[in-house]
Amino acid sequence: MPAKYKRAVIVAKPHQDVVHYLRQAIAILEGKGVEHILEKTAAELLGASECCRRDELPPGADLVVVLGGDGTFLSIARRAVEAQVPVAGFNLGTLGFLTAMKKEALADGLGRILDGRAAVSRRKLLQVDFRQETYTALNDVVVNKGTIARIVKLLLAVDGDTMAEMKGDGVILATPTGSTAYSLAAGGPIVSPAVNGIVITPICPHSLTFRPLVVPDDAEVSVRLLTPQMDTIVTIDGQTALPFQYEETLRVRIHPRPLLMLVAPGTNYYHLLYEKLNWGL
Repeated sequence: MPAKYKRAVIVAKPHQDVVHYLRQAIAILEGKGVEHILEKTAAELLGASECCRRDELPPGADLVVVLGGDGTFLSIARRAVEAQVPVAGFNLGTLGFLTAMKKEALADGLGRILDGRAAVSRRKLLQVDFRQETYTALNDVVVNKGTIARIVKLLLAVDGDTMAEMKGDGVILATPTGSTAYSLAAGGPIVSPAVNGIVITPICPHSLTFRPLVVPDDAEVSVRLLTPQMDTIVTIDGQTALPFQYEETLRVRIHPRPLLMLVAPGTNYYHLLYEKLNWGL
């Protein structure tokens, strides 16, 4: 039976060239009898006064439409996971692995979603426990050195068992979804979102034998800083940066709730790799 969405939140990147697609999305929603709520940035672009903040979803919202790039998508993902509201991303950025649907196909893609003809891709996230606080990451958690060109020493453990004492610029803990982000640039593997696991990718390791590793997604991975007086940062999805102090430990595991990502018919992950990574002839 087709899904019946009643109230959609529209999130947009802060650029004037998005206005055309904002108006198009609103027209499509109104044509389908779906109420729309503008997130603050989208409202400012259209000169509207009524809006909601990006860190909250208003009561009754049952769909999030993202017009932007992967950064815009990541900025709303945590809140959407908490509310278990599905997200549809249309790419107005450059690469667009999360916002996989093309802006040129907005009318067709959004129309199919509103008609209930879209698949739901349930994406795993990371739960990060650090300093008695809990954070959520769709792509990755990165521990790396600050501005000084010195290596850091990290103790990595899986389920409490020591895996490595690595020296280098840092380490990336990524979901399969995040395997095509920073982890890929650091030499990590591409992992299909259909695969269960956590990707551990070293950043410029001092030892040539330290290679990327995928561990089961029921594992807990911990990272402890062993270098004193070193400017070291924990970055979560490129959105949150926290100082990492000597002998502190962060723990990462799979989040109990998935992100509900809406995928229009005809969208294929392997074709996405072919297209985005220029694997064609």
